[in-house]
Amino acid sequence: MSVRPIEEEGAGHARGWVVRRLTARDVMTSRVVTVRPDTPIPEVARLLTEHRISGAPVVDEQGRLVGIVTERDLLFKEAGPGGLPKLAPYVPARSAEVGEQVRRYEGKVAADVMTRDVVTAEEQTPVRVLAATMARRDVNRIPIVREGRVVGIVSRNDVLKVFLRPDTELTAAVAEAILTDTGIDPQSLEIYVRDGVITVRGRVERRSQAEWIRRCAQAIDGVVDVDVSGVAYVHDDRSFAVRRVAGVDPLSRGG
Repeated sequence: MSVRPIEEEGAGHARGWVVRRLTARDVMTSRVVTVRPDTPIPEVARLLTEHRISGAPVVDEQGRLVGIVTERDLLFKEAGPGGLPKLAPYVPARSAEVGEQVRRYEGKVAADVMTRDVVTAEEQTPVRVLAATMARRDVNRIPIVREGRVVGIVSRNDVLKVFLRPDTELTAAVAEAILTDTGIDPQSLEIYVRDGVITVRGRVERRSQAEWIRRCAQAIDGVVDVDVSGVAYVHDDRSFAVRRVAGVDPLSRGG
């Protein structure tokens, strides 16, 4: 079996402020339906249909992950050797791809048909990283492991839970982010949340602070969009910065 843990490069912090992330621990299913390598295929199919799941981790006697068996794996079994050369199962020297198809076709237990190259994650993996991995690698579920043992599983449906966060919870998260990441007292602002869209109104000292508010709020899981058009500012420090980059001293005469 090949286990490919998810890389979390850039997931923990955004440039200039701390980013709050829901993690796998927040959304995963802890009571995982698993099978053993020697579980007969009919029993695997029964478990998947009975629990209405599309895949189950395959674990050894110590609970260590050795593979995952999915509906797709069983479809290969039921489809048979269609598309394969008729003599493929009997040819000793065959391609790895043909060998995999023959393995599933001839299989009798979970170990024979399971996917061995498993994408895994740890409990602290951010949900956004899980979502990106599912989309990029076209997987429907990711086992969550601790020291090689399965402690949970995250499906695509679990990832969607971030969009079900109550408005009150998102409001509190945005207020905390604004205070921690920008130093602005959220009590001086009006924060509204509806259907995941954050609207912030009020007054800040600098124009750049409105952008900071937008960016740190946008980084919160479950936020659909952020509107800071209602945030007024006293000083437009953005034009100040642009002129300095252009090599013009904004404090000089005529500047």
